Amino acid sequence: MLSHERIWSAIDHLAERNNLTASGLAKRAGLDATSFNRSKRVSPDGRKRWPSTESVAKILAATGATLDDFLCLIEPRSADARIAVPLIGSEAAAGHIGANGLPGNGSVVEEVVLPGLGPERCFAIEVRNGVLAPLYRDGDVLVVSPTAAIRKGDRVVTCLDGGDILVAELKRRTARAAELGAPVLGEPDRIVPISEITWMARVMWVRH
Repeated sequence: MLSHERIWSAIDHLAERNNLTASGLAKRAGLDATSFNRSKRVSPDGRKRWPSTESVAKILAATGATLDDFLCLIEPRSADARIAVPLIGSEAAAGHIGANGLPGNGSVVEEVVLPGLGPERCFAIEVRNGVLAPLYRDGDVLVVSPTAAIRKGDRVVTCLDGGDILVAELKRRTARAAELGAPVLGEPDRIVPISEITWMARVMWVRH
């Protein structure tokens, strides 16, 4: 249920998951530092104030979380709705993804247990050696799905023919090319021919 209390609680939990205070989350998203203060959640006359859809969109973009992630924080799933997914290092992410949508057994170093993310096939990538900088740091774990539907605005991990991997916001995808947003403000977006993409996976969850 989308109650006032649950939505604000979800914002607090998203901040905690990223080792931030509510004010720190607001600043990371480019908002006023007081935007999520508890004093701003109720007006002086006692009326409930709700976060705007724009501010929610900004904190999702700033943390790499998806709308599904946020909805799970609003309506937590039961403790038994958890899955174990293969974990590989980012240096192995350019390896072959099998027909089942998962990396080959030789690439898997361990499994991690996470909240259930629906029916999609997922695996986890541990960032190493600055491979996915500046959006993610060494030690971050990205849960990605090569089978999940990818929409404009989703953050995706893309593996290129040459073995390079990159993470970016998907701006547009056609039958011929994918347009990926620049990870650094001011740099041009990148247009990658579909023929040069080995696989593309949607970022479903991030553990910092």
